[in-house]
Amino acid sequence: MKPVAALCIALATGGALGQSQTATDKYFDSLDLNGDGYVSLAEAAGQPEVVKRFDRADKNRDGKLSRKEFANLKNVKVRVAAKKKEPSAAVGGTAPTNQ
Repeated sequence: MKPVAALCIALATGGALGQSQTATDKYFDSLDLNGDGYVSLAEAAGQPEVVKRFDRADKNRDGKLSRKEFANLKNVKVRVAAKKKEPSAAVGGTAPTNQ
């Protein structure tokens, strides 16, 4: 199984089983290109799921993910901007006025 697929499965299922942890460790090691024990944003650049969650997972704001922070990626929620909804005229809102 490819490391990317393993993390996606771990993220999707939210599981922290022994097998998922091993897959997470392998994935971390594959991204840690310089072997310093951290994954930087540059090292994670080709992995959109990691990049989307990077800033929120980087708890100490040092610009890199430790193994512990990386393992917590599956618990990090991605914020999506909410659309502003206006009630329609059919459900009690007002109809748009053309001036």
